[in-house]
Amino acid sequence: MVTFPDQIHPMHGLVIRFKDGSSASKYLEFFKITTLSPLIKFIPQDITFDSAEEMRQFLYHKGIVQDEIEVSGIFPKLSNVGTIVNTKLIYEPDESNFKKFLKYKYYSVNEVAEMLSLSRPTVYKLVNDQALKSIRIYDQLRINHVDLMAFINKEDQP
Repeated sequence: MVTFPDQIHPMHGLVIRFKDGSSASKYLEFFKITTLSPLIKFIPQDITFDSAEEMRQFLYHKGIVQDEIEVSGIFPKLSNVGTIVNTKLIYEPDESNFKKFLKYKYYSVNEVAEMLSLSRPTVYKLVNDQALKSIRIYDQLRINHVDLMAFINKEDQP
């Protein structure tokens, strides 16, 4: 079994170069970031995959693992130099897609009133007083999720 020193533990947030992809995989398994048996899993986010290839694509897409390639000479000759593991990205929650979705999530006045346990006229008053941002879409008043959360957070402060 391959072992790695604790000084390069993923919790230290390092960028580590390996000679090949299999060494990078062993590193991730050693520090219990990924498992290949009995389940193929990315442990920090508790994600299970159907195949090792699917997990590999996830790690590359998230930027945790990258292939390093060297280009040299007048006529470029590509040679695979190694694999990089960016441990800074391992424990970051993958909220980017979720946050992008919420930027485009809009609620009706009825939905906001129900969420905040307010009456519809109170929500309209908040909008008219510009305490709660809103937009009109086809003559319907809509409140963006991000603006609603900003309003709630502002109201929570003393």
